[in-house]
Amino acid sequence: MANAVQLPLRERKKLDTRRRIFEVASHLFVDLGVQDTTIEAIAKAANVSKPTFFNYFSGKQEVLRELMTRMDEEFVSYILHSVATGHSTQQRLQLLMTQSGQHIQRRPDMTKLLLIEGMSDLGCPTVETSRMSILNDAMATLVQRGRREGDIDTKFSIELQVQILVGGYLYGLLNWLSGDLKELDKTLQETALFLAEALAPR
Repeated sequence: MANAVQLPLRERKKLDTRRRIFEVASHLFVDLGVQDTTIEAIAKAANVSKPTFFNYFSGKQEVLRELMTRMDEEFVSYILHSVATGHSTQQRLQLLMTQSGQHIQRRPDMTKLLLIEGMSDLGCPTVETSRMSILNDAMATLVQRGRREGDIDTKFSIELQVQILVGGYLYGLLNWLSGDLKELDKTLQETALFLAEALAPR
């Protein structure tokens, strides 16, 4: 098996610097809040100059957007993974909620930060529409499979059913923001059962 091509040292150093800045900024966002985290603080903690920071990011909002994108991609991967299983819609939703809960429990502080900051996107239609479109498209694949297999009602439009699922899913994630993390699994599993029953044929 041929050896993997290794990047030149300069490129590896640039990637390491970007990764370090990104990770430092992420921790500072959690510790201090995005508003109170300055570029100067990020640069100092990452052991780089302020101009070096701007070589990699246009500002702290770009770091935040990348964090949100990664979270979105993670949650979408859970949806697509659940669709790929041979289970019923109810079991797929339970799997989706279980994986989402495990993700939150691995880093509840970061997930909480991103969910709260993500609400500010409601004032930026372009960003919010893009994020919701990705989530809606993924959830539509779950709905389409359930309709084909007969455990999701076909009397209503896919768009409406996706709206119900996404709304319930997001509510399940947001509900714990003011609640107890210990109750997260229970809340998400109850949400999965409710959504499956709401979409089932009558």
